[in-house]
Amino acid sequence: MGMKDVLRKIKQAEQSAEKTLSSAQTESNKITADARREAAAIVSGATEESVSETQATLDAARTKAGKEATKVQKEGASVVEKIETSASSRKEKAVKNLLDAVTSQ
Repeated sequence: MGMKDVLRKIKQAEQSAEKTLSSAQTESNKITADARREAAAIVSGATEESVSETQATLDAARTKAGKEATKVQKEGASVVEKIETSASSRKEKAVKNLLDAVTSQ
């Protein structure tokens, strides 16, 4: 295979790649345009009812999340309280032991 043949094959490969790239780009644009059209149709097709249903679903989710957050906060506060109570009772014992040790000398 001569140098000319090699160059010609390279050129063909480049052209083929460009064509593939171009058609892929076209296909990609078409898919994007179709998706946008479909989304627009879905949005414009959404009735008041489905909008209010969506709102109700969002409200319910928000309420549920709020309740869960409150529950977690209460549990957290309870755990902190237990730790503080436990720590302060240990501190009182330590102070008492220290006082006993000092006064018994």
